Amino acid sequence: MPFMDMSPDGSLSAVIDWNNHIVYLVKPDGTAVSFDVQGNDDVEPVISGVVVKDGRVYVLGSYEAFSGVRVYSWNGQVGELEHGGSGSVADGMRRSPDGKHLCYLVSVSPTEQVLRCDWGETKLTPNDYDINWVSNTGLVVLTEGGKSFVLKDGENLATLNTPNVIAYGDRLIASEDGTLKILAPNGTVLATRENAGFSQTTLLRWTLLPTGRYIFRHEPLEDTHVFTWNLSEVKTLPGFPYFANENFVVTAKDGVIHCYSLRDFHEVFSVKVPGDSLGYVRLSDDGKVMLISGETGDFWLYVAK
Repeated sequence: MPFMDMSPDGSLSAVIDWNNHIVYLVKPDGTAVSFDVQGNDDVEPVISGVVVKDGRVYVLGSYEAFSGVRVYSWNGQVGELEHGGSGSVADGMRRSPDGKHLCYLVSVSPTEQVLRCDWGETKLTPNDYDINWVSNTGLVVLTEGGKSFVLKDGENLATLNTPNVIAYGDRLIASEDGTLKILAPNGTVLATRENAGFSQTTLLRWTLLPTGRYIFRHEPLEDTHVFTWNLSEVKTLPGFPYFANENFVVTAKDGVIHCYSLRDFHEVFSVKVPGDSLGYVRLSDDGKVMLISGETGDFWLYVAK
């Protein structure tokens, strides 16, 4: 997978050369540094994710003696967060959209996982949980066995009978049997819309993205439908929604990336997909820096003139 991330203000991007276990740190002016995350290990690591948070880069991986995170600044490695010993497995990592919260999962034994977040650690059994989402208020959505578990500060707030659940602030968005639902953290239903379900596609891309004012949902074989939080439709945008923040939404269709303002939905810019495919997109809060990847690992950084 093309592991990459960018800080919400666009000041620092990080991408992983997965085959050569190298992390690249890049600034908007094009200056860059790189570090071999294998370090002094004799065994090559298996990288499972990268996150930019508070000016540092967190690389989740299965290393020679442990699984966990190696932390880098512009000047090199500045720390390690170790879990399990040799043979443990780094499973996945997510940060909140605002970059304040970071969570990751490590399988420390054949029957146990550790969930590490800002508020501490939680032990999980069995060891096949995945992280769906981390919200700006610290809601964490885990999935296991076709169910979703909503946690905050280590406490399980709700269990939902669907793996398709994401969080925004203190609200949940769920897809159950094709129905789109808005829920409170305890599972209370606040709004519903029939025939508007969502899921994950290849590269674990969600077909629905929430923001403070709007929810963007891709209709299979069609375009992106724009809903308000009461689930009334207000607009349709071309293509698939690759990224959204509080100011912009980025879609792509027919080899062209489009960025729209959420003030009035005028098109801010468009660029051709630079490679053979489009994987992930990150856009800064001000819309002036964009990081994109191909589906297999090439990366491009764009900066507004």
